[in-house]
Amino acid sequence: MSDDRVTNRAGVGVWHAAPSVRGSEFVASLETTLDHLVHLPGTAGYRASLDGVFFPDASRRSPVAVVHPRTTADVAAVMRTAADVGGRVTVRGGGLSSTCVDDCAVMVDLSVHMNNAVPQGDRVRIRGGATVGTALAAIADAGRVIPVGIVGLAGLGLVTRGGVGYLTRELGLTLDHLVELELVLPGGEIVTLSEASTGDEAELWWAVRGCAPAFGVVTSVVLRTHEQGPLLVDRLLTGTDALSTYFDVAPELPRHTTMGGVLGYRDGSDEPVLLIYTACRSQDSADVEIARTATSTVADASDTAPLFRSETTGRYLDGLPEFAIPGPAGQEPLPIGLPEPGVDRGWFYGKSVFTGPTLGRTVAEGLTEAIRRAPTTLCRIDFQHTGGALADVADADTAFWGRAGEWNIPLNAIWSDAGDGDACYAWARQTLGTLAADTIGVYSVEVRPGFEETEREIEASFGANLPRLRTLRQRYDPAGVLAGYPL
Repeated sequence: MSDDRVTNRAGVGVWHAAPSVRGSEFVASLETTLDHLVHLPGTAGYRASLDGVFFPDASRRSPVAVVHPRTTADVAAVMRTAADVGGRVTVRGGGLSSTCVDDCAVMVDLSVHMNNAVPQGDRVRIRGGATVGTALAAIADAGRVIPVGIVGLAGLGLVTRGGVGYLTRELGLTLDHLVELELVLPGGEIVTLSEASTGDEAELWWAVRGCAPAFGVVTSVVLRTHEQGPLLVDRLLTGTDALSTYFDVAPELPRHTTMGGVLGYRDGSDEPVLLIYTACRSQDSADVEIARTATSTVADASDTAPLFRSETTGRYLDGLPEFAIPGPAGQEPLPIGLPEPGVDRGWFYGKSVFTGPTLGRTVAEGLTEAIRRAPTTLCRIDFQHTGGALADVADADTAFWGRAGEWNIPLNAIWSDAGDGDACYAWARQTLGTLAADTIGVYSVEVRPGFEETEREIEASFGANLPRLRTLRQRYDPAGVLAGYPL
């Protein structure tokens, strides 16, 4: 397929796929090598892989073909063939990524056959198509966890690029717990990377901890695990006038407690609210009281009496409430899951920035005004509380950038009517401006190719690590076999 890209009114890069001899040769070669593992457009296997992709725009794309590898050797065969004939490849693991499908590439879907996780003492080995939910389930009976994000659907693309969640303040990012990683390079070579790697492979070990999808297909990882009992979650729904106090209270909390937040709308309401989501990892009663008191301090700061408050004790992650606003009568929000096949998924434009602990009243007022003028009530601004152990690793020690962050702030423009698109793009970009003075980095999981801001976001995602990453990318994938991963 050719990659003729144009830009629409919103500044969005759009792929237009056209048949090419090279694409046909790639698919024909794969069919010869892998036979029934190759699924062409119109087949059930092809459709099932796209139905399993979470990201709306990605699910609407049409890859040249889909491959369901059973082994690392199968993945290596795809990559060798791509290198030989000039083909392009994307990878679907958990299926959350916006870049796992490309009209100009063959999609390697690891989720069909390479999707299990196996405990190994105080570690867990996770294959490339498994989700973090699968990994947590595999180690739950042993009372152990890995610090992952806030959604069990995420896969190794998130694990190797960050992983921000309720345990970040005390345990760090998911990628900080990588012990070993098996990677299939763009030419088909299989390498196993770890702290013991030397030479060029030591450089790759540095790069994959923050930027793995740009260097190859991750077919398995080994992660350290930790003992963990039930977490206490104290949720509060209150007025947006408490946001400034939230910014003051959260950074003062000890590492055992994280205080997240969401600015958004309850179902059926046109008045925005603030959700406070305080999660305490400690089992000590004094530590739990610190968490409760912090939540109460935010509640007392609002002129509005609490609209909802509830405590939950449960295991991380499935036993905890969703990081989302409860309904008008306190109804629990539905868990995030894959839409039913054929259901219209609407549209999503997400950004995610790291900020320092400097957010104050002016930013609070600006963000409150921003959520009030959101084009749809589906739009939301999240505050994932980080700090703490995030900064225990230096920015230059791995490819990940933004270690001084106190918050990761996902900004989500969501709409179901195509006519709202331009307004949602503009809203998200304008709202980012409110955070600009406090922004210290961009979370690379939300960087997508083809937008007017993509290059600036790449620079902000990797900072001073970017030249080193680009040198490595040119060394390992000079022909651009790996499609769709901006760097």
